[in-house]
Amino acid sequence: MKRYALVLVMLVSLLSGCSALDQVNQSVSYVSNVTSYINSTSNLAQQLPDLTQQSLTNPEAREQLTQELQNAQQQINNFNQLEPPAFAKELHGQLASYSGTLQTEVNSLIDRAQAGQLTVQNLNNSQIFQTVDQINGLLNQFQELGQ
Repeated sequence: MKRYALVLVMLVSLLSGCSALDQVNQSVSYVSNVTSYINSTSNLAQQLPDLTQQSLTNPEAREQLTQELQNAQQQINNFNQLEPPAFAKELHGQLASYSGTLQTEVNSLIDRAQAGQLTVQNLNNSQIFQTVDQINGLLNQFQELGQ
């Protein structure tokens, strides 16, 4: 009887250890996904001015610009589906708010690009660069959560 009790205690201990390990793995995965998302928004912001300028005279560049913006939409949607761990909920909320603004800006830019009305001046007058800067400002905080 004591053997069964001992085996049961060991089994419970082992299972609770697995649960803790799963939480760590989920947290690391979450931080990795968020870091990738933030880096992709930064890359988009770096590419936009050149793509926009090229799209004014080159239909293929306009198509590439539209595709990049649509990819950004998908990345925003993927981010919105992430479930943050408890310790990251507040920071996730800030990023979700900035992402909502980014999504609005991206949607507007897609409409203008498809209509052939997106210019560098329109791009600079949009809030996309400020929003990406706000998102980038959270990168270090998320990376610290992953350590």
